[in-house]
Amino acid sequence: MKIPLRKNPHIYEINLMTWLSMLSKREGRQISIGSIPGAEWKKLRKMGIDIVWLMGVWQRSFLSVEIARNESGLVVEGRAILADFEMEDISGSPYSVKDYRPDPVFGTTADLEDLSNRLEDEGLLLVLDFVPNHTACDHPWIRSNPEHYVRGRKIDNENCPEGLFRNRGKAGDFCIAHGKDPHFPAWTDTAQVEYRNSETRKTMAGIMAQLAGWCHGLRCDMAMLVLESVFRETWAHISCERDEGGEFWPGASETFKSVREGGILMAEAYWGKESELLDRGFDYAYDKTLYDLLVERDVRSLRGYLQGPLEYQEKMIRFLENHDEKRALTVFGQSRIRCAMVIQSTLPGMRFWQDGQFEGSQIRVPVQLKRCPEEPLDKDLENFSKMLLHEVDHPVFHDGLYDVCSTSGWEDNQSHQNLLAWTWSLGRDRRLIVSNLSDAPAQGYVKLPSSWSDWDHFHLSDPLKGDCFFRPADAIFDTGLFVDLAESDFHFFQVNKR
Repeated sequence: MKIPLRKNPHIYEINLMTWLSMLSKREGRQISIGSIPGAEWKKLRKMGIDIVWLMGVWQRSFLSVEIARNESGLVVEGRAILADFEMEDISGSPYSVKDYRPDPVFGTTADLEDLSNRLEDEGLLLVLDFVPNHTACDHPWIRSNPEHYVRGRKIDNENCPEGLFRNRGKAGDFCIAHGKDPHFPAWTDTAQVEYRNSETRKTMAGIMAQLAGWCHGLRCDMAMLVLESVFRETWAHISCERDEGGEFWPGASETFKSVREGGILMAEAYWGKESELLDRGFDYAYDKTLYDLLVERDVRSLRGYLQGPLEYQEKMIRFLENHDEKRALTVFGQSRIRCAMVIQSTLPGMRFWQDGQFEGSQIRVPVQLKRCPEEPLDKDLENFSKMLLHEVDHPVFHDGLYDVCSTSGWEDNQSHQNLLAWTWSLGRDRRLIVSNLSDAPAQGYVKLPSSWSDWDHFHLSDPLKGDCFFRPADAIFDTGLFVDLAESDFHFFQVNKR
């Protein structure tokens, strides 16, 4: 890796299928991964983005296209999203992978290698998908290496149980399980990889090593599903020919990083499995806990959560939306979106953004659709996003010291409990973030770090809102800095010596 990744980096997710469709329409020519205008990358780098995640680059399954086009709910959703919807607008799922090579509609492996180098030249790193839990149902292994899959017995020597499909291949006649999250029905366009087989684990690690030659990092889909404890519990009801248990991720992460020095491994993680995955070789894990607490406005739990160990906080992927969640603007609304973005972007950890988020997109597009609808631009939100990204690009938010502040109130006003506050310090560069996520005004005193007592007066200026205050230090360190915030409001203070 030529580019060192700074602490608390920014990552930008792009749905490759819909994005290339949009670019092709705009440019009046077919755009592939080999012909993406360089201005697109320069724009992201200028905004302070460090990593680009191109979601859905791998070859999709023909069978999954057929399955998707027969899903009535997906067809109804496509018609609701696209006024001129046609059945051809439905493609296979990018998470039903037939081959870990770029889908021919996007380009070639040579194009991908060239793109990785082009991004490096712009100061950006490239992250791609790895789907460990399953493959497409028409993956070549289905015929050649069925031992790589979870298999079960046929009923009456003919039919497969629910959740499995029949495969007649060179190696025999088998029932193969569809991929599954144990809390939901099986994904019928996928085949479940067998992690109780040591050769399968070795083969999957080899794929990661192959991908390391084409990108700087991997976002690993539903990474917790192949933890040994989770896998055994999910598939204990289905016997297999061999049971050579063992954890996959420690060895696989070592293999990946032996090929890609400094490579980045990101875990999509749920059910409180984040720490376990980090302990097994991941650099970052999804922070669904933060997302849920922000949505619920659970300030008390947020305060406790954000006081957790810094080494853990720095490995969390902070997001307000991704391709599996509703768009942030529809969840938080115009009243709360800016406050939520300030919180997300000023916490330690990886700050995650999705294409269209800055412009106010409100339609979550299913990953099987080839194109997305045109939505009106929210110019005010776009301008705010640019200012915010510019401010949090400052080194203080990446190399500085993060410190959560306590708050206090008075006997007949305890609304300070709705305030969240923290500081960042790097030499004489200091920032103070205060937010009120609640639906009512909040007042209180914020206790600043004792290390800040070396100044006599403070000049507090907010570049996002234009506010400006002067305060004597003795009053601040006597009672705390008084703040009065309206509902869903925030302060983003640059703190200078007067």
